[in-house]
Amino acid sequence: MSLYLEIPELDKHFPFRSFIHKGDVLGYPHWHKEIEIIYVTQGSLDLGINDKVIRMKQGEVQFINGGEVHYFLASPDSERIVIQFDLSLFQDVAALINDDRSLRDIFTEMEQSSWNWPEATVSALLPLLQSISKEDFERKEGYAYMIKAKLYEMLVFILREVPRSSASYRPQISENTWTPTKEILSKLERIFEYVECHYQESITLKDVADYMGFSPYYFTKFFKKNTGMTFVTFLNEYRLNKAKWILLNENHSVTEVSEEAGFSSVKTFHHFFKEATGTSPLKYRRTISGNKTARI
Repeated sequence: MSLYLEIPELDKHFPFRSFIHKGDVLGYPHWHKEIEIIYVTQGSLDLGINDKVIRMKQGEVQFINGGEVHYFLASPDSERIVIQFDLSLFQDVAALINDDRSLRDIFTEMEQSSWNWPEATVSALLPLLQSISKEDFERKEGYAYMIKAKLYEMLVFILREVPRSSASYRPQISENTWTPTKEILSKLERIFEYVECHYQESITLKDVADYMGFSPYYFTKFFKKNTGMTFVTFLNEYRLNKAKWILLNENHSVTEVSEEAGFSSVKTFHHFFKEATGTSPLKYRRTISGNKTARI
């Protein structure tokens, strides 16, 4: 079994689940055979899929096909609906469809990023995803029938309304296929773990390069190529996300927030925070949480 294989805990009789992710989450690289849908309802999400890095914003949807390796870094103020299901849910009618394409083909060949769809198509899908999530959350009598009905409705919607992708990529779930990618993802995972463990300390690019056994030059190129950003940018964003979480969930002073998030000084923290958000830490806290008594 691959180190990155995730096996969602799905009922074998009803292989479906949904949940709402909130706040600052760093998801390590993984893959699974189930289809996954991510709908960002608030904030932003940096999502890596195979060798592509995407910045998702509120109101955007991404389909992730079975077998695609993905990882993500979410902002503290973010929220997203995640839906996962196995294609066996549709097996009772799959044999009746007069179409040369398999169900796997349908999800593989669709344009998987909603920002490449017509605006009307996106507007029509979002309420359906919200409804599926609501049914699973409330679990009223007959909820499983309703969820399955809505998933069928979504399938028809994809067939009729969602554009096909021009890309020819077809993920294959096998150890041989994923070997080169797994080597890269293993290195990324080690880097992410290092940052999680040491972000409150002074971290230099050379520190991480030495930890990975890379030269600083190679590490710089490797990280930028596989995440879409420089390591310094990633580290600053990670610390800023930690700072935002602390601001909104703890009544710490700005100095304490700066120290806990790993910034070298309050001045540096203020600079990066204002550059990223357009406002000061205290104004951010007051605006987002309505906290008027924050300590200085």
